[in-house]
Amino acid sequence: MLDARAHQPDETGRRSSLELRDGTLLSFLDEGSGEPVVLVHGWAVTAEYFDAVAAELSSDFRVIRPDLRAHGLTPSGDLPLEIGTLAADLAEVLEQLDLTNAVILGWSMGALVAWRHLLEFGSERVSGHIIEDMTPRVLNTADWQLGMSNGLDAAASARAIRAMERDWPAYAEAFTPKIISRERGIRDPELIGRIRAEIQTRDPKAMAALWSAMVQEDFRAELPAITLPTLVTYGERSDAYGPETSRYLVESLPNSERKGFPRSGHAPHLEEPEEFSEAVIAFLHRVQTGRDAGRNFEGSTQ
Repeated sequence: MLDARAHQPDETGRRSSLELRDGTLLSFLDEGSGEPVVLVHGWAVTAEYFDAVAAELSSDFRVIRPDLRAHGLTPSGDLPLEIGTLAADLAEVLEQLDLTNAVILGWSMGALVAWRHLLEFGSERVSGHIIEDMTPRVLNTADWQLGMSNGLDAAASARAIRAMERDWPAYAEAFTPKIISRERGIRDPELIGRIRAEIQTRDPKAMAALWSAMVQEDFRAELPAITLPTLVTYGERSDAYGPETSRYLVESLPNSERKGFPRSGHAPHLEEPEEFSEAVIAFLHRVQTGRDAGRNFEGSTQ
């Protein structure tokens, strides 16, 4: 077991860091107390995109929010930028912080990290997980059309990687509006501007490497092995994935249910934070304590 070498929290008392196996200092936010929930962000964003939800959850739960490698305040380090590397980092977070009975919430790429973690490292420390607007295979093929809704295939992905490496600010400008619903983007251009400016600070080589790693993953055959209680959440106005993707996940995961958010795109936690938090809190109470906690959402269960 690695020794926990967490640095002192910053002046807010919220942000700390821990040393990973290659010496990389992983920065994370740690708020609240109670049963733990770990919020794992998506590609090219940071832990701070969960601010509104963390504020809701931290009144009853301990909320851990890591900045993944090459994101936010965590550097890339020396290990390959692959989903397996991020999953191993997540295992170290759980171990070094001695978290048990944890629920892992993975948004977008964060869901891939959560799946790989559960499959490679098991669920000894985990009691459930939440998926936010993600597919088990990003690339579309002749026999798989539940990847990205824009029809992304291997050739299109290769072009995207070249575009990232050639002009990351331009790529980020085009990518950013797809995070939230079109209606919200029109209504709140300042939000788009803030997200764009933050995403443009990422390292293009690191983002290209992680994108390449992300599109290589295919969890379809492995999902039935994940038997933990699972909540599949999705934005009904998502430009990334359609509602049929969430149905596929519920059919594939043996102990799952789903919840849609009618006013949200790819990031329900940003667009409907109160409603999203309510669904997450109900799931956490039910999974971690066995209490229903006023669960009031429709779910498809098996």
